[in-house]
Amino acid sequence: MNIVQRGRMKAVTSTILKDKFSWFLLPWIISGSSFAVNLVIAFFSKEDITTGGSASLYIYMLAAGIMSVSNTLPFLLGFSVRRSDYFWGTGSAIGLVGVICAAVLSLLSYVESEWLDGWGVGLYFFHLPYVSEGSVPVQFLVYFLLIVFLFYLGFLIACVAKRFGKTGMFVLSIAVLAIGTVWSYVMTQQGWWTDLGHWLADRTMLEIAGGTAPLTLLCMALSYGLLRRTSV
Repeated sequence: MNIVQRGRMKAVTSTILKDKFSWFLLPWIISGSSFAVNLVIAFFSKEDITTGGSASLYIYMLAAGIMSVSNTLPFLLGFSVRRSDYFWGTGSAIGLVGVICAAVLSLLSYVESEWLDGWGVGLYFFHLPYVSEGSVPVQFLVYFLLIVFLFYLGFLIACVAKRFGKTGMFVLSIAVLAIGTVWSYVMTQQGWWTDLGHWLADRTMLEIAGGTAPLTLLCMALSYGLLRRTSV
């Protein structure tokens, strides 16, 4: 990668991250709202509460991946940015966002469990059983891998929609539904659900999150191929 290519990639990253509200504020506003509601409930509850409300941040990253292509690709290509520069520039942006979000989640998990003991009301919103196993660096890696995977899953969906339009999305939806139905049927008929549950129970959250890494790379490769063939 030469200096000119690096410059174009940095320009893409900078342009994407100029929308600080969408990347750095809105996901935490959504999570914070859920946290505030759960905090009030926990205050009046006599029992400890463990909630998965922090999952809203991961769902947001999936949605951000879906929206990013239509929101930024036509604009940036209008400034003579190459598709490869757009792809890697977007990757740099989500990498930075992932690092920041994972760091904040790790810090909040530690504070919640070690310093404030459930915020003084027995609420465990960020520090969850199984998910928050291990040291702070381990939790950071888990959060980062999940955030990046979900973003690129959404990014791939957006690239399919951009390349093939409504027809492509319809075919993809039918294919996913059909595969899911067949898979569920086979799992049920063979009695493999219990085996799957045992297998997952024997894995750590880091191992599960690590399993998303090759899936992330697959989503990236497919997205890159679709981007090179899509029209604006």
